[in-house]
Amino acid sequence: MRFHLDVVQGRSAPQTLVMDAISLDDAKARLQQQGYIVLSGREESGAFKSKAVGQSSARSNRRDLVLFIEQLHALLQAGLSLIEALETLRKGASGRWAEIIGQVDTHLRQGQTLSKAMEHQPLFPPLLIAMVRSAEVTSDLPQALTRYLEHERRSEQVRHQITSVALYPVLLMGVGGSVMLFLMLYVMPRFARVFESMNNLPWSAKAMVAWSHLLKAHGLDLLLGAAVIAAALVSVLAVPTYRAKLLNRILDIGPLAKHLRIYFLARWYRTIGMLVEGGMPLPESLALANQVLPLGLRSSGLAVEQAMRQGLAPSNAFMLVGMATPVAEQLLRAGERSGDVGVMLGRAAEFHENEVAKSLDKTMRIIEPVVMTVIGLGVGVVVVLMYLPIFELASAIQ
Repeated sequence: MRFHLDVVQGRSAPQTLVMDAISLDDAKARLQQQGYIVLSGREESGAFKSKAVGQSSARSNRRDLVLFIEQLHALLQAGLSLIEALETLRKGASGRWAEIIGQVDTHLRQGQTLSKAMEHQPLFPPLLIAMVRSAEVTSDLPQALTRYLEHERRSEQVRHQITSVALYPVLLMGVGGSVMLFLMLYVMPRFARVFESMNNLPWSAKAMVAWSHLLKAHGLDLLLGAAVIAAALVSVLAVPTYRAKLLNRILDIGPLAKHLRIYFLARWYRTIGMLVEGGMPLPESLALANQVLPLGLRSSGLAVEQAMRQGLAPSNAFMLVGMATPVAEQLLRAGERSGDVGVMLGRAAEFHENEVAKSLDKTMRIIEPVVMTVIGLGVGVVVVLMYLPIFELASAIQ
């Protein structure tokens, strides 16, 4: 297999090397033996290829940010100073990315801290800035970057699990729905033309003819109406307030509410735990972590923060507002006794993320045959309606 690896040697600019190896780890090991620092690697097919910072896609920006953190972490671990590491990365960058690194480097040379320099760039999320700020107190920036990369890796893993499980039913519904629309909007009206001039038609033929006349007379109106409804839904969902109201309604729907709430809480627990482990006080960690909550749950997160500032123990503050699951409550109490609240919140997040993934997998295994049955019945009914008049007319002729 052939791999492309971004490497740096000493204080020279990063470069990309192409080599054949059994695996990516083997390629990295061989280059490290030659004195290179491996910043990132990918197969020649480009499965892990990153795009330049500044593209419109938020997902692309996130990948670029993670790549920057990985490269900065590797250089710091190799013994370079922060200024040297940024200068090395800037030499190998281009476009907006080189400009961002250059601006951060300029602010550092002017005497600002790295967290302050990052605040001038909207690309860097508040969570990363907060972790860097706490690392500036403990003088352990590589460890803070390691925690952030672990957080991103785990978040991406959970998203990948959810996407993988939900992808097949969504594709099945999309393809099945498209087939039904094609049959009803294109095929059925053409079948109906055969029966328009006939008398004493069976009920199925009359239904097809009526449907054909309806499309002929009001097809454009129906299309415009569907487009207006779709545009209205998109416009409404684009407003955060309405999205929050919709989420609150969804959170009131039985089992779905439970799984969604646990998913959001798990993300919240992980963020809080990571910030606390980085040295940030729990109330300040709560204030920052509340940004990862959907709008419908932020008021509860704010209430937990206020309860903590009033002197309540973490477990009591979480339970008072209903933001602690039974598992999280027990782990919080254990963390209070051992002084490892951050670690325990991380464990609670991991437990609930696995629980959500398993529940989603189980749910989708139930939904898949149901969706297939519904689509099969729908397509079957449409086909039978089209051919039933022919069979009836043939029987009448005989």
